[in-house]
Amino acid sequence: MVALLAYLILLISLAGARLAGQEDGRQPRLRAVAEVRSMAAAVAIPPAPAPAPSCVGPQTVPYSYARAPGITERMAFGSPVEPAGPRSVAAVNGVLIQRLCGGPETPGGPVRPPDRRLFAAIDAAVNSTDPNRQLTREQWAAGVDRLVTTAGRFVAAQVVTRTYRAGTSTYGMVVRGGDTDPLVVRTRLARDDTGRYLLLPVQARDGRLVTVTLRLPCGFQPIL
Repeated sequence: MVALLAYLILLISLAGARLAGQEDGRQPRLRAVAEVRSMAAAVAIPPAPAPAPSCVGPQTVPYSYARAPGITERMAFGSPVEPAGPRSVAAVNGVLIQRLCGGPETPGGPVRPPDRRLFAAIDAAVNSTDPNRQLTREQWAAGVDRLVTTAGRFVAAQVVTRTYRAGTSTYGMVVRGGDTDPLVVRTRLARDDTGRYLLLPVQARDGRLVTVTLRLPCGFQPIL
């Protein structure tokens, strides 16, 4: 406030001096006016940039695809990613991002909120965290944003057909009542399985590059 008052006094004094010079026939003090303009430009404050949008906002309520219709496998993470046949890598990536961030499953369809426990399971496969840990809204938002914007190397992802033998370690989802998140359990494949998988390189928090394997017929079920 003191600085502003001093600045105003300076402007008034410069204006007064210029008027006085005009009245007594002297040339106006153009340099002073130029200096004032330079000072005004120097103190201009640019507007603050808008915060980047997040997949998880203050009002976001998680949605569980393990409860969604169309599930074909026991303990699946959701309905099949390719219900009508093979899709491109870009399309599969898009479904994963939609389930992590929220949005319509089909063009013009209902908007689904993000799946919190799907994120937690993928994070556990990459960073060896507890897939059932309690996540604050801030932790959930920061984790999903990092996965879909920087950690997940979606441009290097592949969709492949592989056979995994019975007994292969994996995660499964156990649906619970009410609005409680499903329980993520460590389990094993009950039979040999040949199917389509998304191979997604993800940078772990310790800097390692981990390729997470996600089973498409079971809604991005991680293979461990």
